Parts: sequence; C-alpha cells; structure tokens
Amino acid sequence: MRHVVILVASLALAACTPTPRPFEHDSSGDAAFDPKQDKTEVTIATPANMPNAMAERVAAALAIELQAYGVIAAVQPAQAPLKIAGAMSTRDAGFGAGIEIEIEWFLFGGRGIQGPAVSKTVAQAQDYAEATDRLVSRIAQQAAPRVATLMGRPPTFEARSPGQVAAGVNAPDPADPAGVQTAAATPGKGAAPVVKVMVGTITGAPSDGNRQLFSGMRRALGSNKIVVIDKGGSDTFTVIAAVTLTPIDDRMGQLVVNWTVKDPSGKDVGNIEQSNPVPLAAARGSWVGFGDIVAAAAVEGVLELLEKALNKPR
Repeated sequence: MRHVVILVASLALAACTPTPRPFEHDSSGDAAFDPKQDKTEVTIATPANMPNAMAERVAAALAIELQAYGVIAAVQPAQAPLKIAGAMSTRDAGFGAGIEIEIEWFLFGGRGIQGPAVSKTVAQAQDYAEATDRLVSRIAQQAAPRVATLMGRPPTFEARSPGQVAAGVNAPDPADPAGVQTAAATPGKGAAPVVKVMVGTITGAPSDGNRQLFSGMRRALGSNKIVVIDKGGSDTFTVIAAVTLTPIDDRMGQLVVNWTVKDPSGKDVGNIEQSNPVPLAAARGSWVGFGDIVAAAAVEGVLELLEKALNKPR
C-alpha cells in the first residue's frame, strides 16, 4: 500500500525572495521554530531543578508545542515581553509506576507574576536518567495546554501541530496525556489495543535532517497515543525513512522523503512518499522545526498503515 503526501508547507519555500530559511536555525533568537519570523510573544526559561541538558530540550520542545495554541515562543536568551519559567520536583509515583515529574510553571510580565500552572508526567526511572526524546516530548505536550491557559489561550479550540498548521490540516483533539498509560495499565476494560512503534534509521537527509526527522516522527507518533519505544521486539512495528535531494538547477532541488512501515516480522506494510521542490541552500541548512513539519504531515499515513496491519486477517 502506498500513500503519497504532498508537503504543502514546502511550497512556500520556493515562492519567496529572498530565499526563506525554514530549515535554518535562527541564532539571533534561538527560536524553536519561527517560519514567518513573527514577533516572539514569550520566552521559555529552562526549568529549575532539572538537569541542564534535559531542561534545555524541554524548553525548546515546549516552545514548539505552544504553537498549536497560537503562541509564538522562543527559548531564552531571546527577548519578549513575557517569560515562562518553571520549577521541577520529583517523587516516587508508587506501585512500581516509576517517577512522577511535577513542574510548576509561572508567567512573568504583563500583569505581574501569574501561576502556578502545574504539569505532571509519570516516567520510568531509566527514561528520566537518560532524558529520552519520548520523555522530553511528553513533558512538553502535557505542559503546553496548561501554559497556554496561563497566557489566556485555553485549549477550547482544536489544537494543531506546527506541520498541520503549515499544511492547513485540522488534527484530532490532543491526546489525553495519560491515555497511553491508562490503556496499557487497564487491559480488558474497553482500552484500545496498545500499539508499539520504534522509529528506525533515517538516511539521506543533508545537514542534521536525519536526526530532526527521527525526533519529529517520535513526537508525532507519541501525540497520537502510540507507544514509542527505543528497541524493537516481537510485537513492535518499525518506521524508517529514506531522503533524497536531487538538484533541479543551481538554486532548487527536488526533496523526496519516503517513509516505510514494517510489521514486527520485518515485512513491509506500506510506504508514504512526500515530494516537493525546495531551495538547495535551505535544505542544506539546519532542519530544526522543519523535521516536525515533515513528520506531522506524514504521520496520518503512518497511522493508516498501522491500522491496516492491525486489522489484517490472521
């Protein structure tokens, strides 16, 4: 089964002068993703009491997630009239459930100090120790609606991921942060089957594209109640991708991203292809933010292929 996804977001890349920079990291503001260079509304400080490397990634991930609520955010040291800061505490989640990570978020500026808005994430000790991508993503996903509410942007509308915003596609309501854990913990009570997926090798992208696509697809799958794991198993599907960038002329190139879904036995379930012309200079720059756009545009096709495989007669 083959799906073809036209990456609408990429069309804007070829239509502007000077050359736009959707792939390129903006060192002046260190914005997590700011394709239109809109005025930054709020800066995100690294959460206090959190290991530095993890805190920096959580701040960047939160800046990306806030776009789904119409908030233009950037990580510090960017400048903005408002600032979000948080303080983390941890405790035993009990009954062998792991560690509960609680963050109290505060809004500074405007009407003084507002908050706290509290987000809680339950994680396995190993995920916390390794600061895994899936944990960073879950913390940001669970914090974003609370921080947005603190800013007067409550999630009373249908939130959309950055890639779906760019492509003009409506997404389902955000997944219940506890949804995956509940489904796994209470089998036999009407819970949906737990689908496990590992994002495998991404090859062929220039610059940091392979890494950004890898992380972007993990975030996109996790937002759809898919259990994203780090190692394959007898019940684990795998998503891989191959990227090609073929020059059209001295300025433009044809970017093709071909995603493949494999079942637990390693057999191909199907493919999703994304193809669009892009400026070569942009494609060879950083893919920060753009990896999320590509993955978010492809994930619907991945989910369809997973559903097809799960419903296949045995």
